[in-house]
Amino acid sequence: MKIRILLIGPLPPPVGGTTRHFQTLVEDLEAHEGFSVRVINTSRGDRHARRAQNLFVGLRTLCATIAHVRRSDVVSYHASNRGMFLVGPLVVALCRLMGRPVVLRPFGGGFGDFYLKQGPITRAIIRWLILSADVVLLQTRRAIAQLASHASGELVWFSTYIKAPARPAGTDGQSPTARAYCSRFAFLGHLWRTKGIETILEAAPQLPADCRIDIYGPPDEYAAEHIDARGGGRARYGGFLTHEQVDARLWDYDCVVLPTFHENEGYPGVVAEAFAHALPVITTHWLAIPEIVDESCGLLIEPQDAKALVRAISTLHGDPELWRRLRGGALARAEQFDHARWSRRFEEVCERLAGGAVALDA
Repeated sequence: MKIRILLIGPLPPPVGGTTRHFQTLVEDLEAHEGFSVRVINTSRGDRHARRAQNLFVGLRTLCATIAHVRRSDVVSYHASNRGMFLVGPLVVALCRLMGRPVVLRPFGGGFGDFYLKQGPITRAIIRWLILSADVVLLQTRRAIAQLASHASGELVWFSTYIKAPARPAGTDGQSPTARAYCSRFAFLGHLWRTKGIETILEAAPQLPADCRIDIYGPPDEYAAEHIDARGGGRARYGGFLTHEQVDARLWDYDCVVLPTFHENEGYPGVVAEAFAHALPVITTHWLAIPEIVDESCGLLIEPQDAKALVRAISTLHGDPELWRRLRGGALARAEQFDHARWSRRFEEVCERLAGGAVALDA
């Protein structure tokens, strides 16, 4: 008999890290013969978030959950920190009323920080109606450590994940161009100051003459003309790439740079993408990033330190042996982010909650 799972979360559009993550999990569970999956889509589509739209989506989600929870063996709600706080308690309360186990998954790595910043009343609500869920899936070990003493439910490590890219034919599983040294760098993500764009633009004029950083992403806070003008030929805007284009384009690069200090940073998906393309990463010693990037697969610098970024890029550019070693380490680290591994962990959680006896190594 199949386990009936009710999945509540955002599907594309828009295409982004959270919607792709949720879609991948849905597809993996639908392919499993032991599960029957029903999905409640919480996405607002391509429209900008507005209070009225948020309210409508919340009410629609709640009504659909009420309609289907009784016919489910396990209910799982996936949302941003804000969405988890606003709707998560209602989902948990409804599941308790109906006698159904519930799995919550806040996206990103910042739910522990979100909780610790709240006042006593908000913290109490989160403890009683979110951290008391049967299972809470958290992206980083740092978040688990932050919340362990506050949770009465089970906290389970649940990493970011990707589907591995197709490797170009006739290559060694690394870059098809087989360059002798590191000179082509890429940034992929939102063009926000907190993602390190300002750090890149400050560093660009000081880079070795034959090094270049191509910046890809939606022009949120920085116009293409502004990036190109300040980049001085060493940093330039390359446009917005679809996920498929990212998979193909990364094979043309030698390293990914992500000088982030974004407050909700967990395990950035672009780091997993880089590793899957055998690319080392230059990123920051920030929040949980050191859990996935170390001296075997990349270089860590302090946030908002343009001089440190210049030194890191110059180091990889001038030391081909170090660069090749980090490429090998990046490819080995990519196994941690394979989607099948984490979908199986989610399946094990559901099997156990539905009556199985599967042990987890959190």
